[in-house]
Amino acid sequence: MGAVLNSTTKVSSVMDNSAREHNKSRLKSLTDRISQQGNSDEIDLQELLRTLWRRKSVIFSVVAILTALTTLIVFQVAPRYTATTNVIIDGRKSNVVDIESVMTGMSAEMGALLSEVEVIHSSSLIRRVVEKLKLEQDPEFNVEIAKKSWMASLLDPESYVPRDVLVSLGLTENEILLSEDELTEQTTNRVVKAVQEQLEVGIVGRSQVIAINFTSTNARKASLIANTIADQYIVDQLEAKFEATRRATSWLNDRLGDLRERVETTERAVEDYRETIAASSGQSSSMTQQQISELNSQLILAQADRAEAQARLNQVQRLLSSSSDLASAAEVLNSQLIQRLRDQEAEVLRKVSELESRYGDRHPQMIKARAELTDLRASIEREVRKIAQSLRNEMGVADARVATLRQSLGQLETKNSSQNQAEVRLRELEREANANRLLYENFLNRFKETNNQEDLQQADARIIARAEVPVDPSAPKKKLIIAVALVGSMFLGVVLVFVLEQLDNTFRGAEQIEQMTGIPAIGMVPLLTGTLLGRTDVGRYPTQKPGSATTESVRSLRTSLMLSNVDAPPKVVGITSTVPSEGKSTLAAWLAQVAATSGQRVLLVDCDLRRPTVHRTFGVSNENSIVELLANECSLDQAIKKDPESGIYVLPAKNTQANALDLLSSSHMAENLKALRAHFDFIVLDAPPILAVSDAKVIGLMADKMLYVVKWDGTPRALVQSGLKETVEAGIDLAGTVLSQVNVKKHSKYGYGDYGYYYGRYKDYYSSK
Repeated sequence: MGAVLNSTTKVSSVMDNSAREHNKSRLKSLTDRISQQGNSDEIDLQELLRTLWRRKSVIFSVVAILTALTTLIVFQVAPRYTATTNVIIDGRKSNVVDIESVMTGMSAEMGALLSEVEVIHSSSLIRRVVEKLKLEQDPEFNVEIAKKSWMASLLDPESYVPRDVLVSLGLTENEILLSEDELTEQTTNRVVKAVQEQLEVGIVGRSQVIAINFTSTNARKASLIANTIADQYIVDQLEAKFEATRRATSWLNDRLGDLRERVETTERAVEDYRETIAASSGQSSSMTQQQISELNSQLILAQADRAEAQARLNQVQRLLSSSSDLASAAEVLNSQLIQRLRDQEAEVLRKVSELESRYGDRHPQMIKARAELTDLRASIEREVRKIAQSLRNEMGVADARVATLRQSLGQLETKNSSQNQAEVRLRELEREANANRLLYENFLNRFKETNNQEDLQQADARIIARAEVPVDPSAPKKKLIIAVALVGSMFLGVVLVFVLEQLDNTFRGAEQIEQMTGIPAIGMVPLLTGTLLGRTDVGRYPTQKPGSATTESVRSLRTSLMLSNVDAPPKVVGITSTVPSEGKSTLAAWLAQVAATSGQRVLLVDCDLRRPTVHRTFGVSNENSIVELLANECSLDQAIKKDPESGIYVLPAKNTQANALDLLSSSHMAENLKALRAHFDFIVLDAPPILAVSDAKVIGLMADKMLYVVKWDGTPRALVQSGLKETVEAGIDLAGTVLSQVNVKKHSKYGYGDYGYYYGRYKDYYSSK
């Protein structure tokens, strides 16, 4: 492998350094564009419209088939008629008791209306309708007496498979032996269920009207059953009313006897207890309350007096204990005796003061005066103590009065408490007696009203619109169904188109391949079909049909190839593809022939050493081929052959699997190609597919330009993108892609704005000769 890489490096060194740098930059840009285009999630509206247009036949086919099938089925279905009876719900007016009536009036709330809907749809009500109209004998509802259609018989396995086999397979159940009554009940239940399936009951808007809709294959039958259901519903309500009245009257009658005895008992208990209270207390509780109030007032006054006496006593005692000036005490100030003694004390003090200044302290008059002063002060103190003792006595009287009042108040409160308890019990007995009397009176009034009440004999519902015999069938709605089928089939067709488009992962236009790969598409080669293919040698088609559209497409490809580098048109062009059978070898032969018709000396080299085809295309021998040339077993003159019809030179190949890559990457190949450049004006290298083997990468590095062939509507996109990425990453100078084997007629429907579109529209510009 190292030798191969070294040889490849030697071959690549032939390129000019500046050109190689330019190609590397360009190839890197192309690689980035491939990655970006491969990850693009943008939605192209034009592409979506083109997709719908080119697959319009799929949409039209789906619409036509489904609409026609729906129309056929709709017109085969038997028409069904729906009759409607409207019933309005009225609230009931009678109440048997104040809180809740025995038969409460219906509420206008949605829950109550829905409950009535369920009543109308209930099995018990429908059973009454079935029995009244004898619907068990109607084949529409009783499948046992209905005739089976040929389709039903065909689908019924019991028609051609023994029942035992079906039972063993679990497809049916064993027959159970039933009595005649049980069979009748089973049949009735089945008919009731069948009628319920055809019945539809609903509330009309936000009103109190209930619509009863019944559907049948017979218009008159639908009207009859709908009206009968409404009638039976009203009858059912009336019967419920009568039953409720009977139960209410019986219950009230029983309750009245019990209530009468209870009223008498409780009223007698009230009177007895009142007499007991009067005998035990002797006075009423109100008088006791008044006495308690008076004693409370006296107690408050006594407590105030006691507090006042206590305050005076405390003041006097505090002055006595602290030897303070007793003259400041209020009791002392108010005592006239003490005031006189104070006046005398003041007079003696004045006298002592005069004697002291006149005679001195030891004078007899001075001593006498002082003794007199001492006696006066002792008298004052005795009077103060008497006052204090008087205050103590007054305090004792106040305490005794407060204690007496408290004792009297306690006795009255005890008495009042017992009287209150007795009053509570009395009021309890009175309330019970009043409640029993009121309940008895209410029940008595309701009992009379219930016996005479006429509203209980009126139904809560009434029919406001009876069902008429319908004229037009309600189902199937043919126009609507056909319209829905048309729209639905169109939508299904569009979905199918996009599903098919997603499943189709090939390329169908030059614009498409450029958008999805980032590589320019420089040519499109039409597919040869029909009579052209039968009368013409495919390999020599450009020579035999020089004026055809196919030859013109190859000529246009050569022009684009030459214009890819105006200053130095490519002289050596390699052609490869993603996988085999994409038409690369045929394109190589056609490109060589078109170049030869312009007067150039052209050489076609078959570089596909694993599956050589050029020698078969031109009918030349490959005895001396490129394999022998590269192995130095023959010369160029011996290996190259000329096709006399087209005038091109051919270097054929021979199948070799072992050393194909070694031969193509050898120095002999580079030297021979260099020598061939000097002798020929245009050289075409037919390389193998790039994803199949690595030979194409070596050939691409030797060529001035490389063409990448993509089969139209054939090669998967992912493979093409992988092949292009490997090509550009290998450093090959890629001129562009070529769509081969293009079905021009189909391609024109795709709406791409490439030149393949115009090949189909302007075919008159080309000749078939």
